[in-house]
Amino acid sequence: MPNFLEIFRKVNENEKKIVKNSLYNISNKIWEYILEEKYEIYIRISESKQNKTSFELFLIPQQLEPVTNKIKNLATIKFSGIPLGFIKNKRLYLSLEAAELFFNLHKIDSRNLLILNENGEKSVLYGNPIKKGMILEISSEIQVNNIIFLIDKNQEFLGLGLSKINYEDYRQFENEDEIALNLVDKGSYLRKDQ
Repeated sequence: MPNFLEIFRKVNENEKKIVKNSLYNISNKIWEYILEEKYEIYIRISESKQNKTSFELFLIPQQLEPVTNKIKNLATIKFSGIPLGFIKNKRLYLSLEAAELFFNLHKIDSRNLLILNENGEKSVLYGNPIKKGMILEISSEIQVNNIIFLIDKNQEFLGLGLSKINYEDYRQFENEDEIALNLVDKGSYLRKDQ
């Protein structure tokens, strides 16, 4: 028998507060949507024998919750509902799936959108950073370390990034200067070792 611990349960109040605060930093519409649609947030805590602990979060629709709760040993659940992301250092890191869902439901504030040209789209899908010359549209409210949604010119979601600049400094940069880091993108599935 492996020497590790696995737990699957509803988030507690502390964890819920971390999720709520993190989501409000992206858009207050996301948390409101979760409440309106009556999603429950569950956490899967896994601790390996190397003492590495992961805290994965899932949005479980109200209809699926009774089925989930019928499972006698919740620790056997590896996945349920929509992957929301994970908690690390008291911060929620949004999953690619949840980010795309919230974007498609129009729950993301425009201040967190970065619209890219074709070169930007290619750069993102190859896992590379975003340079100034790749940007078609940027919010005047963007700040350093904002989570940003990377969008192509056709308003299709590509991935999540992290801004490296404040808008006030944006004009000073050259076209080859990095403006944002690519955190996770749709191309990552193709780049994974098979």
